Amino acid sequence: MDNQKINYLLEGICTFHWNADFKKFCEVCNFDPNHAYSHEKWQHWQQLVSSIKAFDQNILAKLIEAGHR
Repeated sequence: MDNQKINYLLEGICTFHWNADFKKFCEVCNFDPNHAYSHEKWQHWQQLVSSIKAFDQNILAKLIEAGHR
């Protein structure tokens, strides 16, 4: 995966995270906001973004490429 594709992925994730609240998250994922499963997935989403942001783009690129070898 080249840097342009990685940047596209990261930018999309981070932009959605910055702009979307729980209600929008549920709407996009087609989750019922009143269901416990939705809240669990919201927490997973928050953790995913936090974890991705812990690595710079170059490290992520290396990890992705290593996974395809």
